[in-house]
Amino acid sequence: MNPEIKTVTNLPSLKQFVDFPFQLYKNHSLWVPPLKASEMIWLDAKKNPAFQHAEVEMFTAWEGSRMVGRVAAIINHLETERLGAKHARFGWFDFVDDKNVSGALLSTVEDWAKKHNCVRLKGPYGFNSLDKNGMLVHGFDQMGAMTTLYNYEYYPKHVTELGFQKELEWLEVRAKLPHPFPEKLTRAAALVKDRYHLSIRRPKNKLEMLTLGGLLFKMLEETYHALPSYVPISAAQQALYVKNYMTLLPPKFVCVIEHETEGPVGFGLTMPTMSKAMQKANGSLWPFGFIHLLLAQYLSDTGDLTLIGVKEEWRKKGVHSVIFSDIGHTFVKLGYTHFNVNPMLENNQNVLALWKDFDHTVYKRRRTFYKDLV
Repeated sequence: MNPEIKTVTNLPSLKQFVDFPFQLYKNHSLWVPPLKASEMIWLDAKKNPAFQHAEVEMFTAWEGSRMVGRVAAIINHLETERLGAKHARFGWFDFVDDKNVSGALLSTVEDWAKKHNCVRLKGPYGFNSLDKNGMLVHGFDQMGAMTTLYNYEYYPKHVTELGFQKELEWLEVRAKLPHPFPEKLTRAAALVKDRYHLSIRRPKNKLEMLTLGGLLFKMLEETYHALPSYVPISAAQQALYVKNYMTLLPPKFVCVIEHETEGPVGFGLTMPTMSKAMQKANGSLWPFGFIHLLLAQYLSDTGDLTLIGVKEEWRKKGVHSVIFSDIGHTFVKLGYTHFNVNPMLENNQNVLALWKDFDHTVYKRRRTFYKDLV
């Protein structure tokens, strides 16, 4: 029996949309719940500036009074301008193990995309490259980072059987952190710093982080603009990211590489692994969720490499080694024994080669899928 598809039209239905995965993954030992308040903001047209350049529709699936699935349909006009073609995205895609449910949701998004004259439907994606993108296809027995998606093993099977093909695939690396940090890497970083007159800077306070935010996003764009998954991020979105996320990072987790005359040429943003703390918070900072997140800074034994950016003209000069050396020494000082690297495209050999000096493994793979509509 096909489910009833409803459109999210108000705050109560948006709350149902946000709450659904908490029902679907209730008591799941590996699912990392997001913060509900953040999800409500991110999916609210009045609060997320991404809606200024995106068309969005959200749908839920119902069997009687029981919600059985959800999906968001997105057209990011900054992406269509970059591509020169109109693509639709599906994201926030969750469903029970029933082909009627997943099929009805994707069929609804497909019809919506065709009405908007889109030539391709792809996902799972958020609004841009900094959102949670890519469906897990390997590593279902591993807990991921709070910045990535987790899904049941039946998800990719449903999508492929519904006619979608592989688009892009990302790898996630977990590595052991040597104690002490390798002298070879420390020396290499020191040589690069001396040769090119580089220094390491950390923001002293939130105001300085706000000032640095624009420069960091400029380097981020230079680093990732050529990748097929990259979507431009508007100035208003950048400001929201800096205010809501970057300013919350303690300075020890922010590494900015500066040239003596050119200013910032590279950066690294890291954090302690928050996955278990997010599970304990269970979607809310109050009354005790924020305590679990604060304690994770001191109790975690694993660090996450969240974002790294280097100006294009500096990439072949060893700036990455300076960033990794600084991060490595910070993690060792904190007593971390492992680190995780956020998703990297499977064909980005230059980035994947960065971990050759560490005992590492690819512990997760995630994939996006597409279907041409013409």
